[in-house]
Amino acid sequence: MSAFSRMTWAAGAVLAALAIGGCSSHDNSVSILSSAGAEPPPTDCRAWVGADRNHELPGYRLPQPNGRTVCVPLGVNAYRPPAGYAGGDYYVEEFTDARLKERWRACKADAACFSRIDAQMQRWLPPNKARSTRSTGTVDPSGRIDPDGLVDLRQIRRPAFFAKAPYSEGIARADADTFVVEFTVPRDTFERIDLKMTDPVKLRGWYIEGRGVDDGKGGKTRALVVMAPGGGGQLTAIQHPNEKAYRIDPATGKTVDIRFPNATTETMGQRWWRENLDALNQAGFDVLAYDRRGEGISGGFSDTHTLEQGEDVFRVLAQLDSGNGLRLLTPEGRVLEGSGAAGKLLGGMASTRIPILLGGYSRGSMSIAWAMAKNFSGACSYDMPVPECPPPKRLTNIKGAILLSSFASGAGYLPSSPDLADRNLFLGGMAADHHIVFYPNSAPLAGMHTWPAAFFGKGLWDRAETLQGTVAAYDRIRGAREIVVARGPHSIETWPESDRQYLRERMVVFAKVAIAGGTSVPGAKPWSSLKELVATTPDSWEPSSKPPDDPGGK
Repeated sequence: MSAFSRMTWAAGAVLAALAIGGCSSHDNSVSILSSAGAEPPPTDCRAWVGADRNHELPGYRLPQPNGRTVCVPLGVNAYRPPAGYAGGDYYVEEFTDARLKERWRACKADAACFSRIDAQMQRWLPPNKARSTRSTGTVDPSGRIDPDGLVDLRQIRRPAFFAKAPYSEGIARADADTFVVEFTVPRDTFERIDLKMTDPVKLRGWYIEGRGVDDGKGGKTRALVVMAPGGGGQLTAIQHPNEKAYRIDPATGKTVDIRFPNATTETMGQRWWRENLDALNQAGFDVLAYDRRGEGISGGFSDTHTLEQGEDVFRVLAQLDSGNGLRLLTPEGRVLEGSGAAGKLLGGMASTRIPILLGGYSRGSMSIAWAMAKNFSGACSYDMPVPECPPPKRLTNIKGAILLSSFASGAGYLPSSPDLADRNLFLGGMAADHHIVFYPNSAPLAGMHTWPAAFFGKGLWDRAETLQGTVAAYDRIRGAREIVVARGPHSIETWPESDRQYLRERMVVFAKVAIAGGTSVPGAKPWSSLKELVATTPDSWEPSSKPPDDPGGK
């Protein structure tokens, strides 16, 4: 066993029982290093959670509105600075691209370690057919296309498709303002270097025009939100309103994921995703949402290279200006392309001038974190044998980020769980040996103090990053910021509707403030420590995790 493998094993064995490092202040003057050096109140109880951990986790005993006290669990960090750590910010310095690749090289020298991680990488290398990432059109053949072919944009489902029963989705009201869009981007580094692919990739989705956002002065400001979905997310995929993400095994009491597509649902979570797009559009925002490369109605072979997907954001924005590689289907049914499509969207403004927010969920948060890093602090070509580090793009009209179930805090904030123990070796191996940057290293975190604003939506036992990591990101933001937490897991579509609705409402409030350049978000719940942040959650639980002694619980 290599030295790093021994360290990883030891961390997984003992750190779950330790108090979590890190705290926050709701005061915007907090030091960007506070989360690396301070200690919150220690956890004082343990509680079972179902989806998607099926495990007992540490937590805090908190009083509830009904007078009872309940243990509210959360995920804890697998890593913490060793005693006497002499560096600056441990969670940045020890989880850089270079450090992660160094640990991967040590793993490669250990036959058992290499065999274990290589097997995981082989399962994830594109095209990932075993995970059935493309399911649009499997329940209803309308909307089925060949993503890598020459596509008639009229065949792509529009918002009005979701007006019919049993879907009855609010997004349908946006149909008259929706353009079907197609962008052209290059192959990613894995495809170019490993597979020798050179043909372009087409990204497809919707551009929904808004009416403008209130500017607080009696007028309207045209603004755009670019939204990136989670892994496997497919913008136009069907989700039956009664569908569930999991079932509970009667023998074990554990949750078991339901596989999709099935007879009524193509991809789980898409109904909730479209509700977010609708909420932002109803608030006046233009909304651009497209399937990331390799997924849904977009072309491409590889779906895991989030660094490349971050660069796609800037390619897409530039094409809205120039028309190069762009095709549009207007609400009236006309197809425009090239120079004929240039400048037709963004309210006639340039992509470098219109106020923009970048939003992402789960894997989409990875690509958005990279886009924010590329814009504000710089991000190197970590997918190349010798990374190059261009200067940041510095588009001042990008006003902030919306990160839901975020991975953006990087590799140092890995939750302590046996099924996640190899993630960072996987990260280093994919970048070094396969030219794919999947999970973020610490580069986005290191530059977050340059971001103008950020909003975070988080389940307390999210497998993406610990709540401590989300707080570490929040601590670095200089402008408007908010964290909304819920007693639930990574998959927000499993949260109770009341929690999802509150998250949407707060996201819209934040978006309006960020576009206006505000520095605080009205109505955000106050907190000054990790425990107090956990206590901002209502007595509302993801159903499989509700304590047994709760009325109506399991």
